[in-house]
Amino acid sequence: MRTRQVSFTQLMTYVRCAEHYLFRYVLGIRRQPRKVFKHGFALHETLQYHFEQKKEDGKGVKLSEAQEFFVNTFGNALEDYRQELQEARPFLTREYLSKEHKINVFDMVDTGLKGLEAYFKHLNPYIQPDLIEAPFSFSVRPGLEITGRIDLTDKKGVIHELKTTRTTPNKQDIRSDAQMAIYQIGYMAITKQAPKGISKDYIVLSKDNSKIVRFIVIRPFIDKRTVLRQANSIMEAVQHNVFYCLHPAESWICSKEWCSYYKLHQELKKKGLAKFMLQYQRI
Repeated sequence: MRTRQVSFTQLMTYVRCAEHYLFRYVLGIRRQPRKVFKHGFALHETLQYHFEQKKEDGKGVKLSEAQEFFVNTFGNALEDYRQELQEARPFLTREYLSKEHKINVFDMVDTGLKGLEAYFKHLNPYIQPDLIEAPFSFSVRPGLEITGRIDLTDKKGVIHELKTTRTTPNKQDIRSDAQMAIYQIGYMAITKQAPKGISKDYIVLSKDNSKIVRFIVIRPFIDKRTVLRQANSIMEAVQHNVFYCLHPAESWICSKEWCSYYKLHQELKKKGLAKFMLQYQRI
């Protein structure tokens, strides 16, 4: 029997919106051009580059070099964005295009530079990298595996999950965070031992006062059976073509401004699943 692999990103896409999973992973429709995605990608690539260097020499790159790397990476990513936007334009709403047009790239560069400055000053000195972009996989059941990558762990055995945000996050219990649960199992699959802790590190981006906010669990807890059961339930639903958008009509995630699949949602409702899939499976 051939083993099917599913990523954590795919599972969370289904949890957030099952119809998005249908559009993206079943029908292969890629229509999510967003400047903010490219901004996050550039910051992620910059810090990965830095920590790869730091793992080799114990120091990593200087802040100025990291900032230059970010600007170049973001510039290249925006070239991809423009092409993606052009290809997706016929399928996007006017509200979505207007929202994207209003996002100022120069402000994004500025906040990215200040975010890196805050990270290098307040968090970087305390992290000695061990695993960087480490791939993992583990079995859900015969014929189904979850795959993923752990962004970063330090030499103390702590998993670091880095996020960027523009609003200060509230304290949250990351013991029940689905991504942290997957990371714990992935870490054990790689190292054969449990992590010593989990740190959710936020760069709060601002032109005036970028800062670092951290939420740390020293003794992470995980119910592996619950994780595997939920993953199996999602893939069973996919196998049986169970795709429903359950967000209320006023939800921002389904609004014309934010949903790049908005027109497809409406088309699916009008035609029904069978006719919709028949049309797009031919593309």
